[in-house]
Amino acid sequence: MKKWLSILMAVLMLTMTAGCSQSEQGSGEAVPPADSSKDSTPAGENGELEKLTISVHPSGHGLPAYIASEKGWFEENGLDVEMLVYISAAPQMEAYTAGAWELGTTGFGGIVLGVAKNDLQIIGASIDDADIMAYWAREDSPIALAGKGHIPAYPEIYGTSEEWRGKEVLFMQGTTMEVLLSATLDALELTNDDIIRTNMDKAAAFTAFSSGSADLVQADASFYFNALNEGWVPVSTSRAMDLFMPSALIASDSIIKEKPEVVQKWLDAYMRAVDWIKENPEEAAEMFAEFCEENGVATTEENALDFVNMQVVNIPDVAEQMELFAKAEGSDATNWQLSLGKLMDYYSKAGSYTEEDKELLLKLENYNSTFMGNVG
Repeated sequence: MKKWLSILMAVLMLTMTAGCSQSEQGSGEAVPPADSSKDSTPAGENGELEKLTISVHPSGHGLPAYIASEKGWFEENGLDVEMLVYISAAPQMEAYTAGAWELGTTGFGGIVLGVAKNDLQIIGASIDDADIMAYWAREDSPIALAGKGHIPAYPEIYGTSEEWRGKEVLFMQGTTMEVLLSATLDALELTNDDIIRTNMDKAAAFTAFSSGSADLVQADASFYFNALNEGWVPVSTSRAMDLFMPSALIASDSIIKEKPEVVQKWLDAYMRAVDWIKENPEEAAEMFAEFCEENGVATTEENALDFVNMQVVNIPDVAEQMELFAKAEGSDATNWQLSLGKLMDYYSKAGSYTEEDKELLLKLENYNSTFMGNVG
């Protein structure tokens, strides 16, 4: 029987070095899993379903897992999946260090906490947050009124350094939103000292800004369309800053070594859902709205459809996934490593992570393409 456990943890984001104890780096060895594509044979003994606990966010990268669960595709693959839903990376990774789950999906903050600071490996990619990640100003803000086109290299950014200087920004420290803020300040030739940075949980930040607090607020996947509905202006976006903001499919070293066939069966179902979403965006949007509402994120079916069409349908297919694991042209590094390295450089400037953290994240042994390569 399918089990569904939805846990919404809305907490203030801790600094990214707090609350996440480091463990020994995993070997990252690519253990060849059984070829379980399209295999409905139960993974457990005696025909019993194999129990598996995964974790996701109420976001686009969690949607394929939700759909696979609702459609019964995990069960078809012999898995009894319990799904834990976390609002952000910090509580998700704290739960991992406590042994709560073994497989999951996460954003960039979770990638760093899970891969660089824990024994998790990247086994695939999910959504790119660049299209729905922005800093917002009210319509009457000097930044919004200044309009776009003041920075030749980034013509879609609103305002100049003068309009941005001294403004209070509500954001979540240690997340990809901090990367976007750091990149925007660089483009404006400003530093963190030139603005007022207020670290705040995304839900609390949205509420505070709605009540008139601060000058700018982050709104990513969870609140992007809510911000649009408020009439706020996206004065800096990840797409405008030419940033690739990947989310990832992650698995623990232990489950890769001990139960590779379970990892394969879970990934097969997840990628089956990805293909289904591309072919059925309207039904996927209805299910996304349900997924969000069940986990405390308010949305509408109209916004959900916009979200699915803007982002979720663009989750890489298997061929595109394998390209991310391949070496980049003219480089010894993979496309995964180059993209994540660029983001880590911005994190370093913001003071959230160190060069050592970057080196740990970019170790080749942390990237495992074996399972994606075996998806049927």
